[in-house]
Amino acid sequence: MQTLVTIHSWTRWVVLAALIAGVVVGLLRYRARVEWNPSFYQLMVMVVDIQVAIGAVLWIFYDGWNRNFFFSVLHPVAMLLALGVAHAGFTIAKKRAELRSWLLMAIASAASLVFVIGAIPWDRL
Repeated sequence: MQTLVTIHSWTRWVVLAALIAGVVVGLLRYRARVEWNPSFYQLMVMVVDIQVAIGAVLWIFYDGWNRNFFFSVLHPVAMLLALGVAHAGFTIAKKRAELRSWLLMAIASAASLVFVIGAIPWDRL
């Protein structure tokens, strides 16, 4: 189980990079008026999905509910909110499929990033 904790800890950097890239790509492509293409954001949301899935397995099978308030409540709730925002933004942007979809995904990525940054246990780098 400790191996999964290590994987979850290291992949946080992939999630952070993906969400930061989501903000940058969305803003740049919106500004350049590029036609909407959801493929990058599909990958971004998958990265967050995988990280949350690993975290859920750890929370369920590694007694996550028996830890301190941060790990038993705050961290999982914030990460689920980040995932929900990313999915909602992607679903709406994909249905619209217009230029503003880039901007919507930049905003959704930024909101998800705020939840993730706020709930990362920075003392455990």
